[in-house]
Amino acid sequence: MVKYFIILLVIIVGVGGFFGFQKLKENSLNNHSQENFQAFDNKQVSGKSNPFNQRYSRGKCQGEGTVKFTHLPMKIEDIGQVEPYGIMVDAHVIPTSHGYISPINFQSERDAYPVYAIADGFIVNVSHRGENVGDTKTDRVTDEYQMYFEHSCTFYTYYDLLTSLSPKLQAEVGKLTGFEQKQVRIPIKAGELVGRIGGQTVDFAVWNFAKEPAYFANPKSYEQEGDRPYLDDMFAYFEEPLKSQLLAKNRRTVEPRSGRVAYDIEGKLVGNWFREGSGGFSGPKDIQKTSGGRYWDGHLSISYDYIDPSKIIFSIGNFNGKAAQFNIKGNSPDPATIGVEQGLIKYELQSVSHGQEIMGPVQGTVLLQLIETSKLKVETFPGKSAGQVSGFTSKALIFER
Repeated sequence: MVKYFIILLVIIVGVGGFFGFQKLKENSLNNHSQENFQAFDNKQVSGKSNPFNQRYSRGKCQGEGTVKFTHLPMKIEDIGQVEPYGIMVDAHVIPTSHGYISPINFQSERDAYPVYAIADGFIVNVSHRGENVGDTKTDRVTDEYQMYFEHSCTFYTYYDLLTSLSPKLQAEVGKLTGFEQKQVRIPIKAGELVGRIGGQTVDFAVWNFAKEPAYFANPKSYEQEGDRPYLDDMFAYFEEPLKSQLLAKNRRTVEPRSGRVAYDIEGKLVGNWFREGSGGFSGPKDIQKTSGGRYWDGHLSISYDYIDPSKIIFSIGNFNGKAAQFNIKGNSPDPATIGVEQGLIKYELQSVSHGQEIMGPVQGTVLLQLIETSKLKVETFPGKSAGQVSGFTSKALIFER
């Protein structure tokens, strides 16, 4: 029971981190001209042309290439487990572009564990979160910090959910409140204390803008997510024995050990979709009026579990009014094999069980049909079995890449 309680806490805290991250990123984007954030087009970028140089380094980045991580984010004895990229949970409808480093004790007080820089570089942006965002609300205190590290013009990392900053950083940054951010350029050394954590995860991600980008079928749907295809392996750059120590804590045991966020195949059901006219990943421009701030309302992903990628996950931003994720009863047919020619597909939905045996009653049924290579007809039927659903009704929606 303790194990499952810890996993649940990881997911709840991670959801809060993701949505705060998205809110903070949206605020950052609003502070810059749109010309700096053109949609990626599945091509490599180099040097100062990457979006993080404009967004966080303010055009001042130095050098190129990757670096070795010579220090762990936390003491190895303080780390309980590591969660890879790609979780879909609650309003994490699209596979998440960061992983989680969990403390050994989720019952700890705030600020129980020190957090360190993993490599030399510059802290270029520090943000504060003062409220929870998402469909799953908790009474957890929200007073957390996020920071971006520039290691070169093409190589960045970040932490999120720190419960406090180090005295040095606090003095440099000053008081931040609400969803407030501050652009800085603070030199940092590997192993230097940057903050503390307690009772929740540290979110962690690595971006390499010199790598071959991951494929997304329609880059224009991610105009403010130009960093997503450049997410890099979260373990690869740690020196030994640090890499092996982290991998030993990783819940995912199959390759790629770091997880995946991109599953799109042109002309196939698998991957990410957005409700027609919903504004892509970032949602409608007037998001408060059109969806109450729920930019994920129009998101849909038919991908694979981040712990056990043999399991299909159906993840949608609006299932009876809330974001929801499900396993597929029978775990078939594989969405990577479904094209226009397969016609109507009917999935029965069961409660999601990451990395565990799929069990429990049917929670509903979804009908799916690719009507064009990039047009998907979708209708959900909460509480109904497949035998109770004969076909689409007038409530069916169209999704696009």
